[in-house]
Amino acid sequence: MEIFPGVHQISSQIADRHLHQYLFTGDNVILLDTGFYTTPADVIVPYLDSAGIDRRRVTMAVNTHADADHHGGNARLKDLIPDVLLTCGDMDKAVIEDPDRLFATRYNQWIEAHGVGLRNNPAAESWVRQMAGPRHRIDMTFRGGEQLAIDDSWSLRVLHVPGHSNGHLAFHDTVNKAVFVGDALHGCFCPSMDGSSSLPPAYFAVLAYLSTVQLFENLEIDWIYSAHWPLYGGAQIPEFLAECRRFVDRAEDQVWRALDRSPDGLTLRDCIDQCGPALGTWPETNLWLLMYPLHGHLMHLEQQGHVTQMCDANGRVRFMRIGNEVGETQPKMVQRARR
Repeated sequence: MEIFPGVHQISSQIADRHLHQYLFTGDNVILLDTGFYTTPADVIVPYLDSAGIDRRRVTMAVNTHADADHHGGNARLKDLIPDVLLTCGDMDKAVIEDPDRLFATRYNQWIEAHGVGLRNNPAAESWVRQMAGPRHRIDMTFRGGEQLAIDDSWSLRVLHVPGHSNGHLAFHDTVNKAVFVGDALHGCFCPSMDGSSSLPPAYFAVLAYLSTVQLFENLEIDWIYSAHWPLYGGAQIPEFLAECRRFVDRAEDQVWRALDRSPDGLTLRDCIDQCGPALGTWPETNLWLLMYPLHGHLMHLEQQGHVTQMCDANGRVRFMRIGNEVGETQPKMVQRARR
């Protein structure tokens, strides 16, 4: 549907969740995200046809970040629109181009050390493999700060918004006072289509994620559009951004509590099992995704000198507190990072 003059939201579904791409039409036509492998043929090109937009006018497709449901359609889109430029964030390029690297460094990076990852569910791993599509080349990358011209009086400002991925991009449309954020902001869960909780937040770098939240707090915007979350406007925006911060604070607190309960250390799997019930309610099959934020918090504590890693007899990494006595009041490092 057309959400502003010349701006279209292209909607479909992935599992139980919404999946949105965004199309900007002017002298140039720019597509944000390509969905998964079948999305271009099944959803995007049919939408272009129904809206009377010649597919050959699509000059650029930008992947907001490295995840199969955001760039898996790249190769198929290139088949359907040969002259389209495929672009993404500079720090996500290698992962987006190569599905093997995507799985090795994003979905299964902690299998060996922690025993947690997508590989533990072969059926789900096969499904995501199909979504990711084949290897393909990215034509151009962005680092943030660039302007993408839609026409002479209208452009999108590229924002570098890490936390969920290293090279995550968002786009600021100053004409419509809107941002298009992909998966940069997570609130306290990713919703299903009926509004219930489907996935836990999946930031993996705590301070980077908080810097992204802060960036949006400082923009003059009326609308936040994303890939899976509902539309946020007006007074809903500061509340949603505060919700993002509250989850980070709760996750930090739960990780400290789990460490206090585990004087002999705990594995990442232990941390997920102990912290999960206090952080939210998700389908059991999606609980493993808490590996991203919880590993991020454990690594942040290690960098601050509060946690160390050791290997147990089974070769699994265990995280153990160092320094403070168990039960002491813990420093709020995440709060300090806001200042």
